[in-house]
Amino acid sequence: MATITNRSRYVVQVEGHPQLTREFPFTKKKAARSYLEELRRAGYTSARLTQRENALLVRIRQKGYPELTFQVSSYEEADLHIKRIEAERRQGLFRDYSLARKVTHAQLFDRYIDEECPRHKGGEIETYTLEGFLADCGYDSERVRRRRERRLAMGKNPRKSHRRRKPRKCIEWLHKPFANVLPTDIERYVSSRLAQGIQPATVDRELDLIAQVVNWAIKTLRIPISETESPMYGVRRPRYSNARDRRLRGTEEQRLLEAARVEDQIRSRKLAIEAMIKRARSEAAGLPNRTARKRHIARAKIAASAELGDSYPVIPLFEALITFLLFTAARRSEALALTWSNTYLDERRVFFPDTKNGTARNAPLRQHLVSLLSRLPRNHPRVFPISLDTLKGAWRRICSRARIKDLHIHDLRHEAISRIAEAGFASGRPFDLITLAAITGHRDIRMLARYSHMCVGLLAERLDEAFELAEQKRRLPIGHPAATGKMSSDTTAPAVLA
Repeated sequence: MATITNRSRYVVQVEGHPQLTREFPFTKKKAARSYLEELRRAGYTSARLTQRENALLVRIRQKGYPELTFQVSSYEEADLHIKRIEAERRQGLFRDYSLARKVTHAQLFDRYIDEECPRHKGGEIETYTLEGFLADCGYDSERVRRRRERRLAMGKNPRKSHRRRKPRKCIEWLHKPFANVLPTDIERYVSSRLAQGIQPATVDRELDLIAQVVNWAIKTLRIPISETESPMYGVRRPRYSNARDRRLRGTEEQRLLEAARVEDQIRSRKLAIEAMIKRARSEAAGLPNRTARKRHIARAKIAASAELGDSYPVIPLFEALITFLLFTAARRSEALALTWSNTYLDERRVFFPDTKNGTARNAPLRQHLVSLLSRLPRNHPRVFPISLDTLKGAWRRICSRARIKDLHIHDLRHEAISRIAEAGFASGRPFDLITLAAITGHRDIRMLARYSHMCVGLLAERLDEAFELAEQKRRLPIGHPAATGKMSSDTTAPAVLA
């Protein structure tokens, strides 16, 4: 059953007096009648009240289907839509496109944070990014308030976490209905983001996240929208190339490890002093003010440092970590999450149960690395018990001390994979991409194609050998077995040709 409700504006007008014309919303019919009576009492007997027919609400109720409502601008259009919907329902072809006009992008972002982000490995980063969108566009909801209250209860300040973030501009489209957002809306956002100095790779990752939400809305929530009407269809992404080919050159590896040993000495000394002043810290807790507490602890540190001298064990934590990354081609996150329960030094292997791409794998350990790892204490479940921020700070100091510029932690994985590929090539038994992917943990072997150029130097040597052999054959007398390729097993080509 279909009903049509006129929700157009009421118009009160007087013939010949356009200045007296007034319009009223469809919900203000009493006010329109009151104004009409006022005009007639004033002597304008030709005043009349009419209602436009350009905003008609169509409501269709049919057993077995959810109630469907939409708005049209004429009765003819309403009749066409009603007949089309009834025919499509009879044939099983009906899709309710009005759903895409009842929900905004901001509402989809809000729902995606609660329903999908907790299921993803990078859900925390996705949540941070999407909440940044919602905060910058001024969106608020019961879900947002609940998340804020949960974080405050955990001692986290949501506003503080977004303090260093550059506020986004040109995101008014987040308040538009899902079906009404155009690719040009998102492209304007991309342009404004790049103008803020945000790296193209970062903007592209944000577009990936927006596309995830759009696909989730279409495929999982079943919000009907055609592919060509998707807001991401036709969006031109920023062009960039962020592939790094940084390799360790010359004595950089030696200097890097020496600087790591110095960092380990400094860290080990601090740990030893901290262990010696535990009693002083407990005594300082009973002092009356902060200044007295700090003074008491400072005196204890000076005394402990003098007593300690150079007699303290050095824990090769950063040396072992850098060597581990260079020898195993592990990712930084994999190394920091590695536990002793998954480390088998007697079998010379480690097991990564939770990797970036979700595929568990084993990694072999060379003997030198086994020796380094055996020197690490086991007073913590993790092999490398340091936080990401601590590692970043230590890495900056190590590179500065080693006088090495433009070297990232992830470059060690690049260096390790390159060395593995080169070692296989130099041995005459190069690793195929499947084997190399099993060692490095790549799920897509196309990602390993970029390492083929690392063997260019070895290829050059092979080219020299091949052309030298070809030149030798060219200089042989006509009919010589080596020149025709039919040389018998007891016939050898001359080692040197005049």
